[in-house]
Amino acid sequence: MNADDETFDLIVLGAGAGGMTAALVGALEGLRVVLIERTDWIGGTSATSSGTVWIPDNPHQRALGVTDDAGHALTYLDALVGGHADRSLRATFIDQGTRMVEYLEARSDVRFKAYPHHPDYRQELPGAALGGRPLEPLPFDGRRLGAAFGRLRAPIRELM
Repeated sequence: MNADDETFDLIVLGAGAGGMTAALVGALEGLRVVLIERTDWIGGTSATSSGTVWIPDNPHQRALGVTDDAGHALTYLDALVGGHADRSLRATFIDQGTRMVEYLEARSDVRFKAYPHHPDYRQELPGAALGGRPLEPLPFDGRRLGAAFGRLRAPIRELM
């Protein structure tokens, strides 16, 4: 079959953490997915940060006893982002972040752990936290990726 003749339920643009997550969830939900990346590399800015994602009020920080709440996280993002994006998008991100982590860990091999002492970058802003919001992925055996392993964007050298 010619690729031009194929149909898909979900077309994802970009092989960064967001795009890869969207493609994974689509596939887990039974959709026919195609992921399109314009570069030769898999992984965007999350790849350069060793896969760290910022998810406030996540289950792993709660397990460490690090308390957070959506209101403080939204205050921080409001101060950080200001009028550069719709506030409802920030609120949805905070509201759905925990559900995303729980979904991925229940339905896939993706696992995270919280950095208990990794402060938000802009500590002078209201709502900033001292730790728990950044999540790092647990180690994954890259040999499972076969030849695709060589296409992974490298992290920043200092984070290795």
